[in-house]
Amino acid sequence: MGVVTFDPFEPGFVESPYGQYARLRAAEPVHWSDLLDGWVLTRHDDVVRILRDPDISVELDHARPTAAVEVQRERQARTGRSSDTLVLRDDPDHNRLRRLLQRPFGPRAVESLRSMVSARVDVAVRDLARRGGMDVIGDFAYPLPVAVFNEMLGLPDEDAPQVRLWIAAVARMLDPVISDDEHGRCTALMNEMYDYLDGQIEAKRRAPAADVLTALVQAEEDGDRLTRDELVAQVVTLYVAGHEPTMSLIGNGLLALLRHPEQLALVRARPDLLPNAVNELLRYDGPNQFVRRIAVRSHTLGGRTIASGDVIYAAVGAANRDPARWDDPDAVHVDRPDAAHHVQFGSGIHHCLGAHLARLQAEVALGALLFRLDALALAGDPVWSERMVIRGLQHLPISYRAAAAA
Repeated sequence: MGVVTFDPFEPGFVESPYGQYARLRAAEPVHWSDLLDGWVLTRHDDVVRILRDPDISVELDHARPTAAVEVQRERQARTGRSSDTLVLRDDPDHNRLRRLLQRPFGPRAVESLRSMVSARVDVAVRDLARRGGMDVIGDFAYPLPVAVFNEMLGLPDEDAPQVRLWIAAVARMLDPVISDDEHGRCTALMNEMYDYLDGQIEAKRRAPAADVLTALVQAEEDGDRLTRDELVAQVVTLYVAGHEPTMSLIGNGLLALLRHPEQLALVRARPDLLPNAVNELLRYDGPNQFVRRIAVRSHTLGGRTIASGDVIYAAVGAANRDPARWDDPDAVHVDRPDAAHHVQFGSGIHHCLGAHLARLQAEVALGALLFRLDALALAGDPVWSERMVIRGLQHLPISYRAAAAA
């Protein structure tokens, strides 16, 4: 076997990174990447260990100064905003923010949104069913999560197209491999989003309403409340976490089923499998591919020493395809009994706050496509985005006919 290295520019990586992950896992599962100035972990057990370890940080201040770290620090300082978010805070700051935010995103609160999500999906699919074809991303999966989140927050529907542009820019900034020019463009869009949300938050302070944004404005725990800057930063984070992964899950998941027609047929024959199928699709080709962490003490993994201050890229996409953990990992099995044990939403204290909402939206959206459209088929080549951290499609053209009962 020749030298194996992490290379997101390798031909074919954008279409499917899993072959490269498998080579890394076999040859050097704890791999030093000169490109990232950090460690890339591809084994399931190593990824879970790092995500759950209390001696692993999310705060870039703990990283030793490498070229890549200095670029990220300089960019973070230039934006002056992103470090306010709970995903970039360790305990006790992280725990404090999470306690103030978590109530609207718990299982019971999210389940209460099912009828609202279903109503929006019903309208979209009813209109699209007549057409006989669509781009799943542009026509369906891209608009849906922002529309849902805007309704949750009590923000105007007419603002959704602009919000989607802002979210895409913020999500792109998560990639460690991004040019200064593109980062600057995305920063300008992010600042517009912060200004917009600041105004909306002030409006909720003046005129409270029965919505999640008002609840967050008024959230209090033992006399503690979110500052205005903290609240804006959390809402931006929740938008990105709620939109990009949900959009990608719907697109990636439908494509996986179209490429595994026997599994698509099984879900249609057994609708009770749909919740488990969503978990299996998250495992098989989920949107979140990497989670960045920083060691605050030395660790030994796979015979390699990760020093204090080293940056670690835990490849959750690779962990979810590790044959040491999963049987037949490169195939979709919608009835896989342990599908829910994937690490797509992380693990440990930073487990994704919006996981329940993402699964609910994907379940409702995919269910509508699978059960209300017949003869589903690809109508062209899928087009993937070129992002490293959040994997998703830009276009997914399909053809179909409306089901008789739709």
